[in-house]
Amino acid sequence: MVFHRVCIIGVGLLGGSIGLALHRKRLAKHVVGVGRTTSKLETAIRRGAIDEATDDILVGAKDADLVIACVPIQSIVDSLEQASKVALPDAMLTDVGSTKQTIIQAAKGRLSDKQFLGSHPIAGGHHSGVEHATGTLLDSALVVMTPSQETCPDLVARMSGFWESMGSKITLLDALSHDRALAISSHLPHMVASALAISTPDELIPFVGKGWMDSTRIASSNPQLWRQILEENHGPALQALKKFATICDTWIEALESGDFDQVEQLLKTGKAIREAVASRHSVG
Repeated sequence: MVFHRVCIIGVGLLGGSIGLALHRKRLAKHVVGVGRTTSKLETAIRRGAIDEATDDILVGAKDADLVIACVPIQSIVDSLEQASKVALPDAMLTDVGSTKQTIIQAAKGRLSDKQFLGSHPIAGGHHSGVEHATGTLLDSALVVMTPSQETCPDLVARMSGFWESMGSKITLLDALSHDRALAISSHLPHMVASALAISTPDELIPFVGKGWMDSTRIASSNPQLWRQILEENHGPALQALKKFATICDTWIEALESGDFDQVEQLLKTGKAIREAVASRHSVG
């Protein structure tokens, strides 16, 4: 699978990493980056993530056979709708948004079920910008694709082939299941990391160590980006936070009653889950 012209709308960490991977694996003859900031696009060209830069989607997506929107969630459908006007008739259109229900709803009647299929590569980090992009970011990463009942089966096969050729693993979920899963696995940890940082008084900051830094690392992510994510997925995110609160209540009850057998059991359960996940990642 080799694309003649790929258009990446939004060349940041993930968009830049996709561009680098396309070049590294020789999957695209020409990669165009679309963005609003000239200096970032120049950096993307210097780093080899893209071959051409423009601030006009209609220019960047002209005759493209693959368009990937790596922009904030609320801009994804608008961007892909513009691109679809000038891309090839059989072009694939996808995104990398971390919520899916609102994107799929907004795409109805605006994007063809033969062209658009939502994707979510579960990869990245708390740093943003193409300067942090890497061509190996998607290697062995899980990509969740969220076809609807109307999505063309041939498109699902073609899109799966693309992500697999990038070195990623594929799974299919409906949009609601995706958003519920990510609320627990991604959005809740971000809220908890932020809450932990907020709960630390200024006068105690000099005493924080590596454990605090590790636990709060993702709290340094872009607040505007995360506001959009939590706004778009506020229902599942709220449910995940409420479930977490009940576990906090269990901790509080154990400590208030001096039940350190329960405290130890909670610690053992958390340790076992963490080590099981770490083990799967180390072999994956």
